[in-house]
Amino acid sequence: MTPTTTAKARMIEQRSLRFGVGANAVMALAGFAAHVASGSSALLLDGLYSGVLVGSSLIASRISRNVVRPPDRAWPYGYEGQEALYVLFRSLVLLGVIGFGLGSASSTLIDWARGGEIPALALQSVAGYTVVITLLCSLLSWRHFHDWRRTGRISLLLVTEARNARIDALITMATGIALLLTPWLAGTPLAPLAPIADALLVVAVSLVLLQEPLSAMKEAMGQAAGRAADPRILQRTREVLMQELSGLQLQMMDFTVQQLGRTAFVVVYINPLEAMDSAVIDGLRHHIDARCSQDLQQPVRSEIILTVMPPIHRPDPSLQAAP
Repeated sequence: MTPTTTAKARMIEQRSLRFGVGANAVMALAGFAAHVASGSSALLLDGLYSGVLVGSSLIASRISRNVVRPPDRAWPYGYEGQEALYVLFRSLVLLGVIGFGLGSASSTLIDWARGGEIPALALQSVAGYTVVITLLCSLLSWRHFHDWRRTGRISLLLVTEARNARIDALITMATGIALLLTPWLAGTPLAPLAPIADALLVVAVSLVLLQEPLSAMKEAMGQAAGRAADPRILQRTREVLMQELSGLQLQMMDFTVQQLGRTAFVVVYINPLEAMDSAVIDGLRHHIDARCSQDLQQPVRSEIILTVMPPIHRPDPSLQAAP
């Protein structure tokens, strides 16, 4: 990306995240109000989920300003790792909210099993809440996905927030419909479950919500721990490097690619077959950055290391020890 394009993408990303903060704040307040009006723990969980997204959107907005900054003395390897850490932190907080919901629902189910009386729900406000919040979540998801595509499909922040909003829309709609259908259980074999329908909904919603933060946490932990990029990116990078280095008096010994947030870090190990000026190496590195960025459609930062034996393939001394 050119500096002008990067600045425009950053502005679009910032506006989208600010819109997300406002929308999630409205949904969180609506969820809490609907809980007070109806007594439904499922709607409280919905509000808490939106409340977490308010905080995560604020943090994401700050990180969005950091990740485009170049390396400096304080952060010599750049700021890209903050994006992966944000996803990891946000996933842990969501797991905490889901754990709270499961604990509350389990307590209600235990009280019911012991013969305790479960207060009836007031469902008058549920229909309006379900329609408004589902539409608002859908709008927010569309906005984030639209801005993600406008910025070159590289922002982990936007695509994460878009998926959150889409999941929230589906959960809100399903929860609202299920609550509104609760009175219809009377006179059916499921009538005894009517008092605990809300608690059962919380358990069901929590189990559905678990998949997203667990998946995001696994990916973020892999990136933060230094795991190699996925095979698709490795293959495409290999093809670009082979094209760029063909015809030069050097031998590519190996390469590595690590994905960290929106940025791919490429390290190329080469063995020059003739004397090469350092300016030539610098030019080659900048050319690899540009070509890989263009092909992978994401920011790339590369380094070139001159060696005859890449460290990853260095023989294990323990395997060569004398018997």
